[in-house]
Amino acid sequence: MAITIQEIVDQIRHRLARQSDSPALDAQVLVAHCLEKPRAWVLAHPAAVLNDQQYDAIVQASEKLYQGEPLPYVLGHWEFFGIDFQLTPDVLIPRPETELLVERGLDWLHLHPTARQAIDVGTGSGCIAIALAMKIPDLHILLTDISPRALNVARVNAENNSLSDRLEFQQADLLDGIEGTYAMICANLPYIPTQVLKNLTVNNKEPGLALDGGVDGVELISKLLNQARSRLSPGGVILLEIESTQGAEVKKLAQAFYPAAKVHLLKDLSRQDRCIEIRRSNLIAHLCQHKEWSNAQRLGSYKCMSLGKEGFIHCSQPEQTLRVANRFYRDVSDLVVLWIDPEKITSEILWETADGELFPHIYGPIDLVAVTAVTELKPESDGIYRQVETPD
Repeated sequence: MAITIQEIVDQIRHRLARQSDSPALDAQVLVAHCLEKPRAWVLAHPAAVLNDQQYDAIVQASEKLYQGEPLPYVLGHWEFFGIDFQLTPDVLIPRPETELLVERGLDWLHLHPTARQAIDVGTGSGCIAIALAMKIPDLHILLTDISPRALNVARVNAENNSLSDRLEFQQADLLDGIEGTYAMICANLPYIPTQVLKNLTVNNKEPGLALDGGVDGVELISKLLNQARSRLSPGGVILLEIESTQGAEVKKLAQAFYPAAKVHLLKDLSRQDRCIEIRRSNLIAHLCQHKEWSNAQRLGSYKCMSLGKEGFIHCSQPEQTLRVANRFYRDVSDLVVLWIDPEKITSEILWETADGELFPHIYGPIDLVAVTAVTELKPESDGIYRQVETPD
């Protein structure tokens, strides 16, 4: 029996009505895929008659939809940020909401033309990293994922878009085992609370590894924020997608890990919290007594015995200042923080590891022109330093 395109589309649409929010669109896209035609062609040829081979292919594909397999997995590909990505059930289906993260990342990269080392944590299909790399031709990105199958999908997508020379791949649990520092760290990690996920239609249809965010939904986000303190370059940025109800909680976490950073919640087109942006200061913080700073102003440069001494932690990234103060300066009075622009220092700066974190070590005097601001650091009544005043 001869059947037309319109008739098969109507049949599929009718059967999908109870399980899809867009049954007509899904039917049209599926038929177009099976016919190897654009969707516009399907709409323009409703009376075209299918041959037996075309009909059988559409029926087989539509049966997968009826059984609950998501359309992108049936098709084997999906569009994101205007780019076609190969997909398998091993990776999350790219969502339009994630394009906000890419757009913000591109804005930041355009404003920082020398920042060209990035890492995409939990990359999945590679859609975020590839979308960024397609727009920034000199950007180099490390793509990581805990799933080797997901990394294989990302590799295929990188090859399909001729990006293999600028993208690297490493299997890792977040930043475990990752070396070096990065100007941009971005991620769309699992953020759905375990109990909430159990009641969602997406459960068991897409990989749980890419959806389950633990008891409160922010376990992996919190772990990444902690790890990133030793992997984010001074002046760098972290961009994370979040669940719309987690904005206040994740912002509080970010401010705790990065008290000197600028933290912003980004809203999607529905005015829901969708991403968090953490911009780390590019300044180096140095703790000293006020009398030392006054003496430096008199002499025209800042120099003390510790500056050339190996193993002495005397400079830090801004968010490390409180920890350094509470560990090494509890018995030192009248403290101030010198906020130093590393670009204006003529002495050698080496980044050295202490207690699993990177600290800048300035070997030599600090030119006063490099000191952009000076703020007081005062303990609370119990002697603990809990707040650091940052420059505007």
